[in-house]
Amino acid sequence: METVAEFNDNHGFNVRLTNEKIFIDAAGSSETIALRGLNGVGLYDNIEKYNKELVQYKTDGKGAEVFKWIFLVLAGIILIIGFPNSVIPAIIVAGIAIGIPKLLMNKNKEPILDSYFRLMLSGGDRKFKFNKSDETSVKIADFINKVEDTLTAYK
Repeated sequence: METVAEFNDNHGFNVRLTNEKIFIDAAGSSETIALRGLNGVGLYDNIEKYNKELVQYKTDGKGAEVFKWIFLVLAGIILIIGFPNSVIPAIIVAGIAIGIPKLLMNKNKEPILDSYFRLMLSGGDRKFKFNKSDETSVKIADFINKVEDTLTAYK
């Protein structure tokens, strides 16, 4: 079977199209689907999940930022009152004042939009997660166009 088109996201998802079948290698599974059983193909982005994670990310980030400024003000007061003539304790307190909020802010990772390669079959649909956040995201649209052209020619 001659390969008509192929897409690889460089993160474990690979899909190959021939004149008769689609071969899918995704994280934890490999499948082969005959084109005669395929009704359609497309992409699905889980925007609801992404929006929830984004709100949580922004909320957690604001809390760490407020904590950072409170900690810096308290550290300044401690420096002025407690250590007027000593440089080493001042450097230690300033390092703590900057370091702890930084650690809290780094724990919270920026959300990633989950994208799925979707195949519409007679009995429902199948979604295969892939990474759309790098330079390969442009190639998925071209791959889907080739699948649609093959489906049109096949049927």
